[in-house]
Amino acid sequence: MSSLMLTLRESARYRGRSGHWSWVAHRLSGLAILSFLIIHVWDTANASFAPNVYRWSVELFKHPLFGLGEVGLVGAVLYHAFNGIRISLLDFKPEWWKHQQRSATISWALFLIIFIPIAIMMINSIVNHCNDSVNCWVFPRLSDFIS
Repeated sequence: MSSLMLTLRESARYRGRSGHWSWVAHRLSGLAILSFLIIHVWDTANASFAPNVYRWSVELFKHPLFGLGEVGLVGAVLYHAFNGIRISLLDFKPEWWKHQQRSATISWALFLIIFIPIAIMMINSIVNHCNDSVNCWVFPRLSDFIS
């Protein structure tokens, strides 16, 4: 939680231009990925230790809101990867830091070119899932899975 608070506090102190916003987006995308990994490890551990809770969580993750979260997760992974490559390249060649604005723009452009079609396909899949299922928006109750 302290990392999130640090990110929010530091993002409020605007230092200017693309470097600052790239840092904020990189940090938030990293925290989103970390949050997913924590949930994923907990959920997978339930398969062995609490099978009924695992079955409930699998049904819960079929909800459209979690589908939208998956779209956000894909965006976070893609942006974090492209920006991480950009930072690595700039670290290997320090003289390239003078091109930070251009490299950040290229990173964002690559991210958007790849993410937008993927997001459209994922959202289309969520919509089709809800058209096929009558109880699409109903959250499963844990009490139905625990005997």
